[in-house]
Amino acid sequence: MDFTISEEQRLLCETVEKFARKEVAPSLAAREESGEFSREIWQKMAAQGLLGLCIPEAYGGGGCDALTTVLAMEAFSRGSRDLGMTVAWPSHLLLAAMPIVELGSEEQKRKYLPPMAAGQSIGAMALTEPEAGSDATALRSTAQRDGDYYLLNGSKTFISNAPVADLLLVFASVDLSKKAGGLTIFVVERDTPGLTLGPPLKKYEGATSPTGEVFFDDCRVPAANLIGSEGGGFAAMLMSLGWERLAFAPIVGAMEADLADCIDYAKQRVQGGRPIAKHQLVQALLAEMKMDLEASRFLAYHLAWKMDQGEATGLDAAVAKTFITEAYERNSRKAVQVFGGYGCMREYPVGRSLWISKMTTIGGGTSQIQRTIIGRMLASM
Repeated sequence: MDFTISEEQRLLCETVEKFARKEVAPSLAAREESGEFSREIWQKMAAQGLLGLCIPEAYGGGGCDALTTVLAMEAFSRGSRDLGMTVAWPSHLLLAAMPIVELGSEEQKRKYLPPMAAGQSIGAMALTEPEAGSDATALRSTAQRDGDYYLLNGSKTFISNAPVADLLLVFASVDLSKKAGGLTIFVVERDTPGLTLGPPLKKYEGATSPTGEVFFDDCRVPAANLIGSEGGGFAAMLMSLGWERLAFAPIVGAMEADLADCIDYAKQRVQGGRPIAKHQLVQALLAEMKMDLEASRFLAYHLAWKMDQGEATGLDAAVAKTFITEAYERNSRKAVQVFGGYGCMREYPVGRSLWISKMTTIGGGTSQIQRTIIGRMLASM
């Protein structure tokens, strides 16, 4: 196992972090306040090759491996602090594009991937429903074959990128009685008759990443848009789970940025005649943040490395997702504590992390469900 960063990877990280600091960070506060998803920044990210980073070169992407992708996402988050965009970007690339890379037909790859890599098309994965979140087998959206089409009916909620998406990777069932055995994946384009995309839901933070509802009313999807085979959706979801879990890699960059801010603030903030960085209890907070940061970094790199070796398992993904998101929540609470009252003010970014971190322990499978998955896998070994 070797996490030595190559010169090429180092230069990529420097370029991405510099880009994020210059082009993304300066407008963050204004965009958060207005709830704006910036297509201008999205296009700049495309020009940097970020939107197609791990899409194969044959389809207009950068052809990067999983570890390089993690490093770039970490650098972007560290430089921009735009935690909304670090949800929108992985949702597009890892949750929507990479399943097409791994599971799509050659025709589907050539049709959908180049526009996604170029920023001409924004992707989203539509899985969660009002009554089916962590338990994907309980979803109620249906797909009925009708000649050369499928008729989709149902709804989705809490879908990242949905309000701005040009295409959605939609999970629906061809036979509800089969539960997991009925799940099937479709590519549904924005202008498909019977598809309605709701307005952005209002979140406490992360407004630069639009989240919304999706509705299907006899939505006519060409049979050619089926990904894989009927009933193969659950197995396909498990197969691409590693890429989805890498969507939490930007958290490492956010944790590092929060820790750096806390160290700087603690050195400047004077209480009792000396900087609070001299107080042992504050030092303990910083020490705990550092330990969680490094453990999270290792787990993110380890999962990516195992993916590149073709050895990643659902157990690896569940462990990484659970620990990293919970470490982020712990660290964000400590960061606010170090800043005291200022940590609750919008002019300081650490408070933003507190809200975002809570969302990460819920989205993509709650911590409770992840523990259930981990326990079941261990018990079955």
